[in-house]
Amino acid sequence: MFDQASTLRRLMEEARTPQSSGASAYNNVAGVTGKISPAPRVLTVTGGKGGVGKTLTTANLGLCFVREGMRTLVIDGDFGLANLDVLLNVRADSTLEDVLVGERELKDVIVTGPEGLRLIPASSGMPRVSELGQMQKLVLLDQIESIQDDFDVVLIDTPAGVSKNVQYWAASASEVLLVATPEPTSLADAYATMKVLSQTNHETCFKLIVNMAKSDDEALRVFERLSSVANEYLNVRLDYVGMVPLCDSVRNSVRERTPYVQRYPFSPASRGLRGIAREVLFNNNAPQPKGTMQFFWKRLVAGQNVETFGR
Repeated sequence: MFDQASTLRRLMEEARTPQSSGASAYNNVAGVTGKISPAPRVLTVTGGKGGVGKTLTTANLGLCFVREGMRTLVIDGDFGLANLDVLLNVRADSTLEDVLVGERELKDVIVTGPEGLRLIPASSGMPRVSELGQMQKLVLLDQIESIQDDFDVVLIDTPAGVSKNVQYWAASASEVLLVATPEPTSLADAYATMKVLSQTNHETCFKLIVNMAKSDDEALRVFERLSSVANEYLNVRLDYVGMVPLCDSVRNSVRERTPYVQRYPFSPASRGLRGIAREVLFNNNAPQPKGTMQFFWKRLVAGQNVETFGR
């Protein structure tokens, strides 16, 4: 067990300490050596509607990142119906809830999945934390900051809907991946998700993954439709990062409790997701600090200011 109260006191003291946004952040992160490593990429995976394949996408995308040489952590952010551990076929003795109620430290609940993919599981069916309180948000922020040197990418799977917890995970991430299918209900919920997150979190950019598409043309039509309304009515940008075609290998992999990119590496779904992983990792701009309580914020700010500070 760790002392949540002392952690909160320390965080409050740091918040009261005046710092400049440039040199102080640089010094805090880089130390006396003047060297700084990049902040881990933090991506929240959301979709509004349940059943769009968001959790499957998270699990398999995490494995794709590992195969690209990235030290990858996936976090199950669904406190009520968590199942990332089931999809990855790993057993978890402790979960994220144990951290939030003060019984474990974050590093103690991380488990290893396929090919070295790391997982922070959540519990299912008996949640002790239905909605994160302010103290729990601060403790979680501090705990995740403590493992920032261990990972290159952090993927967060969110529950369905646009609850306060979904908003928190999105605000804490540097990038938001939006999963949608060609179904009209999914398109409506994807739009609603962008609307809520743009209004509550001031999100200005989303990355779209079209899942269960029958063809590239169908996926592009989904993107064009969502992008048009997002730009016109929400003033946000939607970037297309790829599609995962409708494929039997996905359904079969769930029954077999094995990621489809591992069990069926040459299937259309696996090929599509590998392309998405490379697009996200290598063809997108580096994450920028946002005006929210963002994971690894100090390192992100230091990374933005290191060149100027060194002059």
